[in-house]
Amino acid sequence: MSAVGRAAAVLLLAAGLPGGVTAQRIVVGPQVVFGDYREASSDLHFRGGGVGVAASFTLKKLGVDVAFSSIEYKPTDDATGTLQTFKAKQFDARLRYYIAGPISAELGVTNRKADPEFDAQSVGAVRGGVRASYLLGPGVRMGVRAGMLFGAKFSGGGTARPIGAMELGLGVTVDGMKGRMRLTGDYELQRLARTTGSGAGEVDVPIQQTLARVGVAVAF
Repeated sequence: MSAVGRAAAVLLLAAGLPGGVTAQRIVVGPQVVFGDYREASSDLHFRGGGVGVAASFTLKKLGVDVAFSSIEYKPTDDATGTLQTFKAKQFDARLRYYIAGPISAELGVTNRKADPEFDAQSVGAVRGGVRASYLLGPGVRMGVRAGMLFGAKFSGGGTARPIGAMELGLGVTVDGMKGRMRLTGDYELQRLARTTGSGAGEVDVPIQQTLARVGVAVAF
């Protein structure tokens, strides 16, 4: 099992912390997903849509968030006629620990698999960052995330230093039916300052993806 896979397993096992499932707050539901993917330059620009599912588990100061998305990307402008439609399946997991006030620390993984493999970059990385959560009004909560991506691996090779591999996110939830139903919205930007080659032959080939997720969820 890869390092990313082992980290994902650890995060999922965290949902079984002492206290049992009945002591946890569980939220799960489907999502509609919209994506924008750019690689190297604006000439490699794709947009698409798909579906996903997200779930969260909380126990006192600890929380686990997981999400899976499947998106079909199409080139926005293919002047050369060489770009192809591809599918991307992405898994995200975050382990949260409440610190103080609105602030929580986050540690997790992200893994995106492109199919066909080399029409776009498959990426795996470990993430670390912070999240701030604010109550905007009765039943309306907003969360803001910021973090870096470590140890990024790419299907086409190359490296990305943590200082140049970052992600930003904004999420909103609206409760209904006394908190049993929720409307959810989430926007996330990932940018990795990827380089290939070495020395004088080093080339910058950055990767950027934005995802917008809208869904409904049931809370238990």
